[in-house]
Amino acid sequence: MLRPRKAPPHNRRQPDELVVVSGASTGIGAATARALAAMGYHVLAGVRTDSEADAVRTDGIEPVTLDITVPEHIEALARRIADDPGQRALRVLVNNAGIEINAPVEVLPLSLWREQFEVNLFGHIAVTQRLLPHLRRSRGRIVTISSVGGVAALPVFGAYAGTKFALEAASDSLRREVSAHGVQVVVVQPGGVRTEMAARSGDISLELAAGMSAEHQRLYSGLINATVSSNTAFLQRAMPAAKAGAKIARVATTRRPRTRYTLGTDAAFIIPLARLLPARLMDGILAMSHRSRNPARTPAPAPAPAPAPAPESPGSPS
Repeated sequence: MLRPRKAPPHNRRQPDELVVVSGASTGIGAATARALAAMGYHVLAGVRTDSEADAVRTDGIEPVTLDITVPEHIEALARRIADDPGQRALRVLVNNAGIEINAPVEVLPLSLWREQFEVNLFGHIAVTQRLLPHLRRSRGRIVTISSVGGVAALPVFGAYAGTKFALEAASDSLRREVSAHGVQVVVVQPGGVRTEMAARSGDISLELAAGMSAEHQRLYSGLINATVSSNTAFLQRAMPAAKAGAKIARVATTRRPRTRYTLGTDAAFIIPLARLLPARLMDGILAMSHRSRNPARTPAPAPAPAPAPAPESPGSPS
């Protein structure tokens, strides 16, 4: 008696299919592009400059100019897919591009808030809207790279976490809207990953701190220093980008994906903790962590005024 043949697994080499990875010049995006190309997919790797294109171009990876905040770039990408010489289907869209600029809510200029939302949220929505018709035809998949910051908003990370919280919500709505069309939507929540963006974020925070007013220096310099110190120390033992990219490639191609995946032991620990613990308890844990990192510069909570000599001016550093 003949047995029915099993359908081929979704992650088998598919040389007749396309994958788009935004933010593919370095870090997680570049690693994901390489891993998917190694599986046999033809990867359209979003980059912003000619030098980035030269760096990522290899067998199975075709760089495309893609700043996801530029409508003309998105339209050109859609035309590239529609006019593919081999008429290959678009199998996966990996929404990975992002920026990270961290400073206290009071300090970060609104222009930098808007810039992060333009890239980390609206840019991904624009790409998704334009490519969804191709993904419907192929019954493909959208893999959106969020962050542990999409669930747990740490001090100084308000703007970045805000973009990721919003991206998580939009992904939930999208998944429920397009599942009946055969399109799958998956969110990946990385914790610490050793990338150029993560390494630069600390330097950017310190540069912004150096330009703060004297009053903001007094209020926030200890918190910023402690946060940067903690993140720098953690990144030394964080997951390599290549390992993160390989895991994302598997998520992008597995037959029956979950709706969410954490990436890294820190994300696997922090995300459930943030959901289970009362908010005040989480606040206290984070406050103790920052005081232990930089006790000399972290201001004590609401001290009683001293009766003796004249008080320092508000602009004096503590």
